[in-house]
Amino acid sequence: MTAPLPHRSHNARHSARRCTRALARAIAALPPALVAGCQSYEPAPLDMPAHTAAFLARTPESPEVQAFAAQLAPAASAARTPFDATDGLTLHEAELVALVFNNELRQARLQAGVTRAGAEHAGLWEDPTFGIDVTRILESGAERPWEVFGSVGFTIPISGRLEIEKQRAGVAHAAEIARVAQAEWAVRMAVRRTWIDWVAASAQLASTRDFLSRMDMVLAIVDSMERAGETARVEARLFRIERASRQAEVPLREARVEQALRQLRHLMGLAPRTALDLRPNGLGSDAFTPAADADLTPEALERSSPTMLVAMAEYEVAERSLELEIREQFPDLQLTPGYGTQDGQRQFTLGFSMPIPILNGNRRAIAEAHAQREVARARAEGELERLLDAVAAAQIHATGAALQRAILEQDLVPLVDAQYSDARQLAQLGEVASLILIESLVRQHDAKIRLVDARREEALAAIELIQLVGPPRDE
Repeated sequence: MTAPLPHRSHNARHSARRCTRALARAIAALPPALVAGCQSYEPAPLDMPAHTAAFLARTPESPEVQAFAAQLAPAASAARTPFDATDGLTLHEAELVALVFNNELRQARLQAGVTRAGAEHAGLWEDPTFGIDVTRILESGAERPWEVFGSVGFTIPISGRLEIEKQRAGVAHAAEIARVAQAEWAVRMAVRRTWIDWVAASAQLASTRDFLSRMDMVLAIVDSMERAGETARVEARLFRIERASRQAEVPLREARVEQALRQLRHLMGLAPRTALDLRPNGLGSDAFTPAADADLTPEALERSSPTMLVAMAEYEVAERSLELEIREQFPDLQLTPGYGTQDGQRQFTLGFSMPIPILNGNRRAIAEAHAQREVARARAEGELERLLDAVAAAQIHATGAALQRAILEQDLVPLVDAQYSDARQLAQLGEVASLILIESLVRQHDAKIRLVDARREEALAAIELIQLVGPPRDE
């Protein structure tokens, strides 16, 4: 005698049918949802002619630079004049142009876009899995030999790893932003160095041309004296030799000026033939001088140095990576509801599964993350040691350059100026001492060239220190 089926209330049967219909609808809706949720590929081929045209059209007056300058205006120093490229570029304005168009910075910012995309989409649940089980009963005579079950699998992140994944992606993006800031500061310092090279080369070219002009005036007197027999030919020839020697320096000095301008255009992301109207502000500008009250203690450098900020951000990434790998050893719950028919009856199934971390336990990844954190720690500590040594070296360099410049300004230049002045007065009185006059003129010119070199060296030493310390807080 067949045992009666257990009695089920009408409400219970109705509720079961409702659940199975809902699950069936969910399974049927999966293919359309899958198609709707997928992104389509759109090719974006390179258009080098268009980029070349845009590159050649760039100027310091371009709208992008104007917009960037306007964006920075609220945070700029009150003493700083507004951006205006129509009256010639100052050093600060040249730095702004470089921040907009410099190609290395463009790539760095686009790289930061990669980590930003990762941070925006980190911590998402895993996609559900859809499965179908088809069974055929081989026993002969079965009324319904086919059995079909559909299931949808979900991973429930009970381990908490998704939140840590979000945190790690966030600190990875912060580290990339720190690298961008470091690159921007390095480009600004490169603009300052090249600006100094241009100012120094221009000053030395002007000094050489001035020397040739004065030499021409002296040569006119020497030539007349030679014709009158008041000076020997060998002495007169010394003036012509010296003038020819200095004249030979002019092409090289002109090339140095043009080379500095070419490098400035490159740093500013401008085409090599772009017209530039620059306003030199000398080698004693505040832009080349570190703040007198700059804090050079290790604690202060940790907060301000771009290289230290990058090293510490990378260590934070290593910390979050280790935390994520440790959390990965804890399992997530896998839930698999299903629906199908068996023996002609519709059925609802619910499966649970969870990996047991006793054999693998993510041990290799955890060990590697531990080692990577120690590497990041050593890198940050080593960077601080290198930074302190570099600051000390930059201070020595700056002190030596300042002393050399002071000696030239206060001792040598006044002496050669006085010597040349006395020689000229003797010549005006008719007492021309050819060798003394030419020696005085040459020494004066050489002293000016050396003074420009000394001021350039002092400015470069100051920029070296500024780059290590990092930008002031108001920038």
